Amino acid sequence: MKRKATAWEKRHMAKVARMGCIVCEMLGYPGMPAEVHHVRMEVGWGRDGHFNTIPLCMEHHRGNTGIHMMGRNRFAEMYGYGERELLAFVNARLGRKP
Repeated sequence: MKRKATAWEKRHMAKVARMGCIVCEMLGYPGMPAEVHHVRMEVGWGRDGHFNTIPLCMEHHRGNTGIHMMGRNRFAEMYGYGERELLAFVNARLGRKP
């Protein structure tokens, strides 16, 4: 069973979502509404934590050209950035250390 997010984690995820889709921004379309994607830090698809999150629009998250439909490797090939690279960019913008 997945652990529920604490109030602190919920605030963090809301801040991440407010950033707008990170992929759309890199493609020249900043400010696209986003939902939170949990980055998988270890092998497999298990959630690592509520702080390892990036903002993705519905298409880049769950759509045909999204990470869940394409898989991590094809997603990274298509956009030039993998989950961890996008997470590092998001964390730097939020002033969080890796």
